[in-house]
Amino acid sequence: MKPGGLFNSMIAPLIPCTIRGVIWYQGERNAAGPFTTLYGTQMRTLIADWRTRWNDDFHFAYVQLPAVKGVSNILHQQKRKLQRKLTRTFVKKARFFPLMKRLYLILLLIIALPALGDTPTRKPDVLIILTDQWSPRYLSWENPQVRTPHLDRLAAEGMIFDRCYTTSPICMPARVSLLTGLYPHNGGHGIWGNALNYHVPPAEATMFQFIKAAGYTTAQIGKTHWTSGASLRQAFPKIEDYHHALGLEYVFDVSGPPDSPTDRSPYGAYLSKLGLLDQVAEDMHERYVKWEFQPKASLVPPEHYHDVFVSREAADFVGKQPQDQPLCVVMSLHSPHPPLDAPGNYATMYEAEKLTLPPNVPDTFRREMRTIGHPEAREILANYLGKISLADDCIGRVVEAFQKRGTWDRTLVCFTADHGEMMGAQGQLTKGRFYEESVRVPLVIRWPGQVNTGHTKTPVQMFDVYPTVVEAIGGTLSPRRQAVSLLPVATGKATIVRKTAISEIGSQSPLNMMATDGRWKWWADDKGEFLFDLDSDPYEMTNLAADPAHLATLSQMRESTLLHLRSSQTNLSEGYKSKVKRLREAEEKGAGKNKKSPTDKLP
Repeated sequence: MKPGGLFNSMIAPLIPCTIRGVIWYQGERNAAGPFTTLYGTQMRTLIADWRTRWNDDFHFAYVQLPAVKGVSNILHQQKRKLQRKLTRTFVKKARFFPLMKRLYLILLLIIALPALGDTPTRKPDVLIILTDQWSPRYLSWENPQVRTPHLDRLAAEGMIFDRCYTTSPICMPARVSLLTGLYPHNGGHGIWGNALNYHVPPAEATMFQFIKAAGYTTAQIGKTHWTSGASLRQAFPKIEDYHHALGLEYVFDVSGPPDSPTDRSPYGAYLSKLGLLDQVAEDMHERYVKWEFQPKASLVPPEHYHDVFVSREAADFVGKQPQDQPLCVVMSLHSPHPPLDAPGNYATMYEAEKLTLPPNVPDTFRREMRTIGHPEAREILANYLGKISLADDCIGRVVEAFQKRGTWDRTLVCFTADHGEMMGAQGQLTKGRFYEESVRVPLVIRWPGQVNTGHTKTPVQMFDVYPTVVEAIGGTLSPRRQAVSLLPVATGKATIVRKTAISEIGSQSPLNMMATDGRWKWWADDKGEFLFDLDSDPYEMTNLAADPAHLATLSQMRESTLLHLRSSQTNLSEGYKSKVKRLREAEEKGAGKNKKSPTDKLP
């Protein structure tokens, strides 16, 4: 039988099942001659496939009944090879038992096999890859110009959510939403933009706490951006105490490239040892002050770039963890966030003149006293894509670490971004807008044997990653969370988990809000009201808000947004009973206890 036949007939039908072990029984007719070599080869193939698809502790019992005339030297040699090559494999050779004794041996093995696999089912490792400012327009499955082979492999093994939206198209509120499972408008969150003096309260930032409670080692490696100003130090003089309160056992915070020679982050210390900190800080400061979208290669080579530094730390951390302890790692990369400083060969990887711009990038537009035409826009895009390809290589590095750990085939992976990047669309750069380039984000969920592959356009949100992970590992979701698990969609048990995806941003009242049901998209901001049909107008070129033909749709989207707001508020008075009602219930309860039965006076 060819390997393809083995897979299709014997392995594929078992993939959806929870398999603890297998007994392979060969009769005495297969004990000698060419069959011995043939079956020995097939067994190795099957065991390798089974262990790949389930886990490394997959148990295998082999019973070979020899021919009556004896066991050939070939069989003996094959058995010795199996003993050497198949770790933790039980190989048993039966001697010359009568028929009933042979059957009795097989029965004993069948009874004993559950004991061989009597260890608890291993929980999956969890890898959350959080990137910064990655526009969904520049995913390889939406744009073939993009080169991300590592991400492509992840996506091919998982579910791609084509309509995933951030709760806020700017860093800090989006990241706080992921930690809390709350919208900016909810109590316990409360920031609609980046803040100068804020820390997310541990009582609300429950994601890592509940992952840890499920028995996991928890780690955040890379950019955090949950805090700012003196607020944190006032509440937690020691940063380690804050991280422990969040449920994190290991934090390696690298916010990005340093812009000050006094930077004391792990990456700043690393550059200082290399003698590069002053130069990098001066370069970054100049970029931020003058023009962060100037496409110019980093002063450091790729091996010393900040995201490469973060991915190495993540890979090293994974490699040091005990295999019998489930692991949840968030690797948070700064790329492809500006400044546009792709290092080394990544800065020249994409030829600007060969890049195609989306149709919603105007011929020219103004940005910070600059006129940008298509040639300049392509130069900007080329460097941005270089940073995307670098981030992809960082993803490949941490994936390899999980492969070496031996848990990759059962590792749950969630890849996403805090928000997108306009990249010239609608004549805009950076984030903070409700256009698709800025508010929609990538989301891939990969979990072999558990999650379906393919695409879905059901509306979901980035912070839904939190309950998805908690449900997958058998944890408990804290009450009042607005995020919902995506496992029902990812596993094919449901086609929708929320009717509307919401995003919010603003620095002053009136605050700005967006809603989409996956097809229709509505928002209101200081420039007016907008309505787009994403199915027929994916680049949002025609605003339908003022079109009388779409008045009913406009009203419907307004009403669904209002209903969502009314339904997603934090209500700490839920379940309250008035004093009168409580007293009456107590009276009725007491009266019931003291009420005498008609038979009480009977002898």
